[in-house]
Amino acid sequence: MFDFVESLLRNRYLPRWVILSFDMMIVVLAFFLAYNLRYSIMSPPAPAMLIVKQSLVAAAAYLAAFLITRPFAGIIRYTTAHDIQLIFRGVFIGAALLAAATLISRRINPDAVSNIPLSIIFIHWMVTAFILNLSRIVIKYVYYFITHIEREQVQVMIYGAGDLGQSAQLAMERSSSPLYSVSGFIDSNRYLQGKSRSGIPIYPPEKAMERMLASKNIRLVVVAVKPGSLGNEEVKQFISFCINNKIELRIVPPVNEWINGSLEARQIRKVSIDDLLGREEIRLDTARIQEGLAGKDILITGAAGSIGSEIVRQLAAFKTGRLILLDQAESALFDLQNELHRKYNGSREFEIVIADITNKQRIENIFGYYRPHIVFNAAAYKHVPLLEQNISEAVCVNVGGTKTVADASVRYGVEKFVMISSDKAVKPSSIMGATKRICELYVQCLSKDSGCPTRFVTTRFGNVLGSNGSVEPVFRKQIENGGPVTITHREMKRYFMTIPEACQLVLEAGFMGRGGEIYVFDMGEPVGIYDLAVKMITLAGLEPGRDIKIVETGIRPGEKLFEEILSDREAHLPTHNPKILIASMNHIDPAALIPRIEELIAMCNHCPDSALVKKISELVPEYTGQLL
Repeated sequence: MFDFVESLLRNRYLPRWVILSFDMMIVVLAFFLAYNLRYSIMSPPAPAMLIVKQSLVAAAAYLAAFLITRPFAGIIRYTTAHDIQLIFRGVFIGAALLAAATLISRRINPDAVSNIPLSIIFIHWMVTAFILNLSRIVIKYVYYFITHIEREQVQVMIYGAGDLGQSAQLAMERSSSPLYSVSGFIDSNRYLQGKSRSGIPIYPPEKAMERMLASKNIRLVVVAVKPGSLGNEEVKQFISFCINNKIELRIVPPVNEWINGSLEARQIRKVSIDDLLGREEIRLDTARIQEGLAGKDILITGAAGSIGSEIVRQLAAFKTGRLILLDQAESALFDLQNELHRKYNGSREFEIVIADITNKQRIENIFGYYRPHIVFNAAAYKHVPLLEQNISEAVCVNVGGTKTVADASVRYGVEKFVMISSDKAVKPSSIMGATKRICELYVQCLSKDSGCPTRFVTTRFGNVLGSNGSVEPVFRKQIENGGPVTITHREMKRYFMTIPEACQLVLEAGFMGRGGEIYVFDMGEPVGIYDLAVKMITLAGLEPGRDIKIVETGIRPGEKLFEEILSDREAHLPTHNPKILIASMNHIDPAALIPRIEELIAMCNHCPDSALVKKISELVPEYTGQLL
């Protein structure tokens, strides 16, 4: 019987008209109660029939008010402060309408039914508000009692006692499977510590950690802070504590990802390694970026890749002209097209172009047809070990393709060309890094031409977490398959950024300076690849070394233990954004360098790898890879 009642309560919701009828019944009963409180039922100042008629007038006024404010639209079992606010607003408007009707009646016809004593209107207003709110709260807690009695609950603590924490608490309380019980908030704000929110105590992080270890029944911590706050040292330490003590971590997504502006418990996702490497929130100069993008047709090469697709998503948030998405990967481009159609439903203009950037005539036709104002060149081969074995293709695509797109940009008067480079271009030890360095040199050569209509900007950053083929998805797949997780060397370190971070800085840097600059991003502190593997295994609820082994396989060709962002010969200058630096340019001679780059590209289809590597080492003297 109990299970039947519980099931009925969980799966059925009262229709709105039923709730409205219930509210109107309370309005009428409260009217009689108001007369009783004011005059006593034994000696009313008016005939009973007149009071009945006046109650109907009051009901009409309150009905109009409720139809305006809609306090009956909420689900009573989930009543929140917002619902209470709607009730107070509706009752206030109803009383105001009733008072207005009374004052008008006194001037026109004092004997009219709508001439109600103002004291009655005031008492009725207070009584109605009290009973309506009390009924909501009683129903909410009766429902909670019936559905939670004798059922196991997951004990939860919420890191962050602000508005996000409040939203997380409400979402957890609404969940029916599993049942959550929020036993405390955690906040580093000392003005909140020792207080409570919604009757739930707020602890400082140290006390919360002590309580978790002592009680051993806190199985879940929900992190409810702004994304930029995850980089705070105190938050990092607390998260590390949870990981080390095998306490499950989940995180509240950004508000713009909530469904219909409301947070549900199922949206509170597991903490990922991206979250742990998050830094302070990047503050973009959106006004400068919007000014540079306004009304411009923009071509993005490599648009279906990890970086290119995120650049597309971020550009779509600005007011631009057409976004021209170019890539040779048909399936990935199709997926991106569908994603954009779902999100924008025709409100943004996208052009989908399948093309290979090494096809000069095809690129020429595309530029001639679309006439883009801005180009973001994200198309490139990037996998270090693969390119060590396919040197001619690395040169053909990375160098030849970049040259083809850059030359077309100059011919068709493109205003700005933004090239995506890599930290592997600094003192390169790989073919991938060396080809990226040659691309940097080529666009710098073009920018030296005073008659060139295009401003060339190069952006250089390290590894992008979660991008196709990067270490994170490789580790994740290995963990899902039961291990082992393979690392090349225990001491290897890399700079990491998340994809959104990198692309935000690309947009910012794209509208700095006069052209010719190489912009270097502040990548934070380098991350040990071994430490990354340990954290990912632990986040998966497993124990490194026991459940999942970590195996060293040895450094692969072209890899370094540590990668730099700036070479020894490059100084750096600050910009208005502390996360973006300008690498000082080395002296280059375009007249001597461009023919040698063209010669390298011409060699890539008919010369052996040894000749290509020799030519690369001549163009990039700091190249430290193996000569074949």
